Amino acid sequence: MNDLVTRKCVTDFLDAFYAGDAARVVDCCADDFDSITYAPIELFPHLGQQRGKHWAEEAIRIQQQRYASRRAEITFMAVESAKAATTVRVALEKRNDRRVVQFEIADFFTLRDGLIVTHRSFFDSFDLVQQVLGHDLTDAFAASIRNAMRG
Repeated sequence: MNDLVTRKCVTDFLDAFYAGDAARVVDCCADDFDSITYAPIELFPHLGQQRGKHWAEEAIRIQQQRYASRRAEITFMAVESAKAATTVRVALEKRNDRRVVQFEIADFFTLRDGLIVTHRSFFDSFDLVQQVLGHDLTDAFAASIRNAMRG
């Protein structure tokens, strides 16, 4: 597969996803699209493993309910044939208190016939939870870990 085709498809997918254009996102995905975002699904139920194009529509709908605005910038992209890796800087403005949460996401894509077949995504969910709550959890978390590690 041509690197330019892969680059365009991945860029279109990410641009459409953060713009909230579910139809364009779906157009970038194969029918057997498989996505895993490694995050605690108890906190982010629309993430985890998702199969099928409908995931994109649901994820966009949930983000639009929770966030007044969504901005993303692809800060890095590596492409080799039908595979691509990106880092994306994301800023989401929460609807309930207008605070902006910012984080970096690493995305990995595999394409077939010019469409995305697999998507894997990682972000620092601990940091994001702290930002969503609006306070540092490190001390409380560290104390609970210390207590759990005692013999």
